[in-house]
Amino acid sequence: MKKILVNIAVFAMVIGVIVILLLSFGTDEGARFVYKGNTDYKIVPIKPKEYQCSECSMDVEDLDYSAELIARNGNTYFFDDIGCVVLWLQSHTPQIEKLVTRTRDTHQWIDAKKAWYSRTDNTPMGYGFAAYKEKKLRMIPYDEMRRLMLQGKNLHDPFVKKQLLSE
Repeated sequence: MKKILVNIAVFAMVIGVIVILLLSFGTDEGARFVYKGNTDYKIVPIKPKEYQCSECSMDVEDLDYSAELIARNGNTYFFDDIGCVVLWLQSHTPQIEKLVTRTRDTHQWIDAKKAWYSRTDNTPMGYGFAAYKEKKLRMIPYDEMRRLMLQGKNLHDPFVKKQLLSE
């Protein structure tokens, strides 16, 4: 009987040590998808890998493809690709105060709805839509980009990809 109690005690201590080790590997912050308290509705300056995309959970690394959605409640959501914004908005309905994206040509933040979008850029999620301030040949406005994204007519579709890349 004494041997069984000793084995149970040793087992409990081993489990306790494992739990403590697993808890110590976590961080206090955890994943960073949302910046709260942005009631001034200002663009949140970010560094690569500081935040994760609210749609796909990838780190926001290449800032020239990133986007921020600032809601009226002061929450700022981060995205690594404008296509992720479109997909996220299908299942989330925040009251949008600002939707901004970085442009490839100026490397500045602009209103995403005023940007022009290419369809063949090598974007983080591979959708191909990248924002530009200045319109160039074959670029499309936000509403058309959004429609094409929702229809799946982006570089993930092999027929679309073949057609666009052969032009």
